[in-house]
Amino acid sequence: MQTDSPVLWIFNPDTDYALASNRRYYTPPASVITLRRNLALTFLPIAKRGQDAILLLDNISHPEIELLSNYREAICNGIEIVTIEQLRNNPEKWCSFIPKPWGWNKSLLYLLKESVGTMPDLPTEFDIDNVRRLSHRRTSIEMLNFLQPITKDEITIPFETSDISRIVTEFNKNHNLYLKAPWSSSGRGILFGGDLELKHVEPWARGIIRKQGSLIIEKAYIRNLDFASEWYIENGEVEFIGYSVFNVSNRGKYHGNLLLNQKEIIKLIETKCYWDPYIIKHQKNAIKSIIAPSYSGPLGIDMLATASGAINPCVEINLRYTMGHIAIYQELNNNIGKFHI
Repeated sequence: MQTDSPVLWIFNPDTDYALASNRRYYTPPASVITLRRNLALTFLPIAKRGQDAILLLDNISHPEIELLSNYREAICNGIEIVTIEQLRNNPEKWCSFIPKPWGWNKSLLYLLKESVGTMPDLPTEFDIDNVRRLSHRRTSIEMLNFLQPITKDEITIPFETSDISRIVTEFNKNHNLYLKAPWSSSGRGILFGGDLELKHVEPWARGIIRKQGSLIIEKAYIRNLDFASEWYIENGEVEFIGYSVFNVSNRGKYHGNLLLNQKEIIKLIETKCYWDPYIIKHQKNAIKSIIAPSYSGPLGIDMLATASGAINPCVEINLRYTMGHIAIYQELNNNIGKFHI
C-alpha cells in the first residue's frame, strides 16, 4: 500500500499476547517489554525520510533513547521518535498520522484512541475482533486444509482440542509433537514433547486450555529449512511481497532471519526442497478465500521443508508484520531508493 500521508510506526511484538488477553488494558511479560524497548526502531528501514515518526510504547528516558540501535540513523533521516506522553500532550499534531503497528489488538487501539482520538485508518473494534479470530491457530489449520491438494502425504493436518484425555493419548502414542497455544508468537506458547515426560506436558496443557480454551497438536518434523512467504492485503486485494528464511530451535523458538537477498533466498529454498513457485499461487487463493474478506494489512505464512524435501505450505499464519517483511522492504529501499507501504 502506497501513501503520501505521514505514518506513525509502532513496534509492539506483544500483539499476539494482547490478542489472547482481549483486554483494553494489557501488560506484556517482562521479557517481551525488554524486546519491545531494545528493538523499538525496527520500522526504521520502512519509514519515509523527513515525514514519518516512530512511537515508543515504553517509558524510556531521553538518554536511553539515544542508546537505541540506529538512533542516529533515525535522526539523520528526519524520523521523529515519539513517546506516549508527547502524543497525549499534542494530539492535534498526531491526528493526521496513519498508525501502522507491528500488529493490531484491542489494547493498542484504545491506547491510541485515548491518547490522540481520531486517526486515519484506525480500525474498529469489529476489525480487531476479526484480527483476533483469524490469528487463532485454527486458521492455519483451515489454510493447510485448503492447500492439501498440493501437499505431500508426509505432511499431516494438525488438530485443535480441549480434551486433556486426548492430549494424553496422543502424547503417549508419540512424544514427537508440538503442543501450541491458540495465540502466541516467535515460538513462545509452544511445547515440544520430544524429550519431556507426561508430568511436564499435562500441567502445561491444562494451563493453556484454562487461559485460551484449547490447544493445537501438531506433528514435529525433521526440518531441513524454515522459510516464509510475505504478503500485504488491502481491500480484498492480495499482494505477494517476497520470501524470507529464518532459524528456529528444535523447540520451535524463533532465532532470527537470514540476511539474504531474494535471489539468494530462492536459490536456498530450491536446494533444500522440492520447491514449486505454483505454491504461491495456491497460497494467494487461500488468502483471498479465508483471510482477505475480513482483514487488510501485512501477513506472513511460515512454511517448512522436511528432511525428505516435502513442504508444509502453512505452519503458521501471522496477521502482522514480520522480520521477513522488514528485510524485504530494506532490500527494496536499497535497490530502488524509495519504497512506501
